[in-house]
Amino acid sequence: MSTYVTEHKKELIDEVLSRRTRHLTFVLEDIYQSQNASAVVRTCDCFGIQDLHVIENKHPFELNPRVVHGASKWVNVYNYRDTENNAAACFDSLREKGYKILATSPEKACLSVHDVDMTSPVALVFGTEITGISSFTKDQADELVTIPMYGFSESLNLSVSAAICANILIEKLFRSEINWTLTENEKNEIKLNWYRTIVSRSEILEKQFLKS
Repeated sequence: MSTYVTEHKKELIDEVLSRRTRHLTFVLEDIYQSQNASAVVRTCDCFGIQDLHVIENKHPFELNPRVVHGASKWVNVYNYRDTENNAAACFDSLREKGYKILATSPEKACLSVHDVDMTSPVALVFGTEITGISSFTKDQADELVTIPMYGFSESLNLSVSAAICANILIEKLFRSEINWTLTENEKNEIKLNWYRTIVSRSEILEKQFLKS
């Protein structure tokens, strides 16, 4: 597949992959505004967060093409929508992979996002726009995290909160001694998927190659 990709594009992909991580992942719980969901996908791509997990208990996950600007091509989105408790299915899957479950909250007594320990992989949960995280998620979270604020407003827009948290936590990773990068196998798997996205009629070319 790489023979159909320009050298410039291959170099750009390698550079982006060198800054991609699964050490930090985001979880969206029942987001109902497509522009917010789309903005978070774009945030994940911009800050090098490869995986986004989406819990769909009440609201379907929809993307707004005018907001996402194609970022969904570069981020792996995992949907949880087929069980009685999709949040539980999501958290069980993440814990099996070694993630701590942290959930965002506007409560001032919660742990500041600046003080999050990134030694272990972190999954940060964002709740629905009006009510925030569910009571189930609040009970299941290993810790509640907040963004310190100093004005009259109690909370920030969801997409703004996600962008602030991404910036703070990714910078903590970059400055740390933690091995946060992807493995070579992960890079190759993602690279192949990105090549498939870039190359026109890639599925036909792939079938022809496998036949030969």
